[in-house]
Amino acid sequence: MKFAWLPLLLLAGCGDIPRDPGGTLETIRASRAFRIGAVAGAERGDMAVADRILTRIAARTGAAPKVVVGTLEPLLLQLEAGQLDLVVGGRFDAKSPWAKRVALGLPYRRHEEGKAVTASHIVARNGENAWITLVERETRAEVPDR
Repeated sequence: MKFAWLPLLLLAGCGDIPRDPGGTLETIRASRAFRIGAVAGAERGDMAVADRILTRIAARTGAAPKVVVGTLEPLLLQLEAGQLDLVVGGRFDAKSPWAKRVALGLPYRRHEEGKAVTASHIVARNGENAWITLVERETRAEVPDR
């Protein structure tokens, strides 16, 4: 029983997990705003589901969404650079190179076109784990079968 205190010490260091190294969630709550890149021309059904999820996120954070409309690649680059907090309206397949560069949230809508299968995701910046967790929790709550 010499080291019985060790587990308690280790747990004490876990109080702030998950963390956002870039402070995304903390900044959103403090500024009461979050920046969304919306893909121009995204399917109406995709955007309707994304809008419901974003409404849940806004309620959870007390922040209002600020939307910028553009094309997918430039929006993802802005997200990666920390100029946006989320990107919505994009479709990704299982082999997308973006899957390693950004955090594809839970799929909220699946698309099958012939043999091609893609999914719509709300996308966040990699590593912002508290923010990603909140976004995924609200996605799961809105689309529970995902």
